Amino acid sequence: MARPSRPSPALEFFRDSLLLAKFRWVLVIAGGGLVALLNAAIGIPANPGPVFAVLGGFVLENAVLTWLSRRGLAQADSRVGRMVLEWQALGDQFLLGALVLVTGGIQSPVVFVTFASLVATTMTVAHLRRVYVHGGFAVAAVSAAAWLVQAGWGPPRGAALADVEVLERLVIYALAVVMVLQAGTVLYRTARERQRRALLLLTSGQTFSSHATREEILTTGLENLMRASRTSAAIVWLVRRQPGAAASLQVKGYTLREGGVLRQAFEGAAGSLDLPDLGPRAAALELPLSLARALDLPAGARALGLRLAGPDGALGGVLLVGEARQLFFAGEIASCETLASQLAIALANAQLQADLQQRVAELQRTQAQLVQSAKLAALGELVANIAHEFNNPLTSIVGYASELRLSLPDGDPRRDEVMIIEGEALRARKIVRDLLDFARQRAPTLEAVHINPLLSRVVSILRHQAQVANVEVEEEYGVDLPAVLADADQLRQVFLNLVTNGLDAMPNGGRLGITTRLAEQDGEYWVEVAVQDTGGGIAPEYLSRVFEPFFTTKPEAKGMGLGLSVSQGIVESHKGQILVESELGGGSTFRVRLPTMARLGRNP
Repeated sequence: MARPSRPSPALEFFRDSLLLAKFRWVLVIAGGGLVALLNAAIGIPANPGPVFAVLGGFVLENAVLTWLSRRGLAQADSRVGRMVLEWQALGDQFLLGALVLVTGGIQSPVVFVTFASLVATTMTVAHLRRVYVHGGFAVAAVSAAAWLVQAGWGPPRGAALADVEVLERLVIYALAVVMVLQAGTVLYRTARERQRRALLLLTSGQTFSSHATREEILTTGLENLMRASRTSAAIVWLVRRQPGAAASLQVKGYTLREGGVLRQAFEGAAGSLDLPDLGPRAAALELPLSLARALDLPAGARALGLRLAGPDGALGGVLLVGEARQLFFAGEIASCETLASQLAIALANAQLQADLQQRVAELQRTQAQLVQSAKLAALGELVANIAHEFNNPLTSIVGYASELRLSLPDGDPRRDEVMIIEGEALRARKIVRDLLDFARQRAPTLEAVHINPLLSRVVSILRHQAQVANVEVEEEYGVDLPAVLADADQLRQVFLNLVTNGLDAMPNGGRLGITTRLAEQDGEYWVEVAVQDTGGGIAPEYLSRVFEPFFTTKPEAKGMGLGLSVSQGIVESHKGQILVESELGGGSTFRVRLPTMARLGRNP
């Protein structure tokens, strides 16, 4: 199943980074304008030079961020990653510390601006530990600025503070930073997790294609479930209900690990496998020890169990395997239940699609058989009428030619010519009889027939023709083959047709292999006769038509295209099969399979 293409992560990052840089330009310009307005209105601060120098630092920093974002957007394979945002966050804290220094130390209103910067950091830095590193850096920068102002390095704002008061305010500031980081992190992570689950639920249903295989659907569904539950492995089993008691319930299980591929893990009766009983609601449980050992998973791991239920009942179950003491939160469980429901619906739809395709194929085969039967019926009636009309004059020709031949003396040169007329008339009458046999498809006269001696006589009849054609005939007859219930004359006609076709397929010589054996198919035994030639083979586009009446690839003088069609009718009237295997340039093999008398409930 073709998955939807996703944009490059680097491309997404730099697109967001460029948008952030544009937003920061607005803030820098607004901040500079506000400082200029305050300085012009009330003279705060008294010396605006250092303030504008720090604002210039912000401008330079944002210019670098904008340049990096544009460059990364042009080169989507850039590996700069989120390191750009981390250094930008540290630069912000450093410049804010400098701004605190030049605007009054710990009493500066810019101190509160650092809180907004820290909240932005929680949204851009991926790991919580690094968020607190940024918070510690901010506390250090503000503390250094406050003590520098206290030591006379910067202009104080308002009355001078005692060292104890400065320390007290710094402690309050540090605690406030911790609270801001904790609250901002929790709120943002919660909102982001909800957004992630909502997006996962929205897009998961779109990833299942009606043309996807069951394995592709399982892979996609399990990957979504693992992402929603923060797990690294999944076990899924599907049931196959057998007729009879519930104990005959068969299951087939698969496993999928993060970054791996779906593989089959177990198969058998559900009662013999240590699978947990799953209820209608998702439940956290401990992974069964025997199952963990069999699948090479950590013992004692926690798992989230989900039942897959379709319109016709239970389809199977899923275990999402996490860490030893992992907790599954209510939002995760609800998301997984929804995803499991989507997976069950997709599996049920895939099964319905497969059943529908199978039934359509069966309907098409049945329709083709009906069309072929109608064509054969009309063709048989036409052939019977034509053959009957031809048979009467041919009988007269044969009769008069025979009388004329007998009336001529042995030395008369006209006797040979009359014999040619009689022979050709007899051959024409045989063709007419073949057409009548094809049209009538008379029921065979059944008796116990041993295939080996029958086939051996057929080969002996055609051995001279094989020698003339420079074809080596190799015979290999199975030992102790059971008898078949058949019409010997009709089987002889079938084998004559197959051997003759094999010889005709090798005009420049070759090898004709004739073998018999006892074959097994679906638990039943058949007597199989194989005729294999080393000729040019049959083209793939012709292979499905070789048994059609009047279809032939031979020259017009070589045949009428009735041999294989008549042979198929005879074999099928004996409840047998005739099969063909061929490769262009690699010869052909025709196999005739006939049921043994034991299979038909008779003794030979």
